[in-house]
Amino acid sequence: MDFSQTIEAQIASRVVRKSRLLELLFASARIGLWNGYGRLRTQDGKIWLGVGGAGRINGVAQSIKGSAPELKFTLSGVDETFASKAKGEAGEYYDRAAIVYDQFFDENWQCLDLPYATSFGLMRKLTSSRSSDGDGFTRTVSISAETPFAGKKRARFSYMTDRDQQLRHPGDLFASDVAGIERPYTFPDF
Repeated sequence: MDFSQTIEAQIASRVVRKSRLLELLFASARIGLWNGYGRLRTQDGKIWLGVGGAGRINGVAQSIKGSAPELKFTLSGVDETFASKAKGEAGEYYDRAAIVYDQFFDENWQCLDLPYATSFGLMRKLTSSRSSDGDGFTRTVSISAETPFAGKKRARFSYMTDRDQQLRHPGDLFASDVAGIERPYTFPDF
């Protein structure tokens, strides 16, 4: 990944100040969260609400051997409006983007450059729970998201045959030679 000179200088120093940001693009509105306290305004003008260390992001890792790891986000202590999104219609979140960013800060905790997108997924499942403690209730929302490569184990030729292409776009010749590409060739031919 190519970082700007400002970020490279920050990484080269002894102390690196960085936080994860999570952007959830629901049908009705965008929600930005970060693992700090208070509101954060990044240099692109977006507002991020602090979850104060109550959030956890799992599964943000590089794909190994072509795997498509699931992204899991767990937010504890969320307000009622956010928890209601998990109980709402699936159309509010299903197949909507969940983007994880890294934001670097200077020694005064001011944003350096724009956030860097590190992971992307499509939200599949939201669950909400409420537990009671001595002070009241704590709401927890768990979000599961799949990377764009999660459906890579489809059967061969699904979506890439000439017949499928003709059904979707009559007259399109893009996939007309796919069958020839799959044909085995023996080399050298004795």
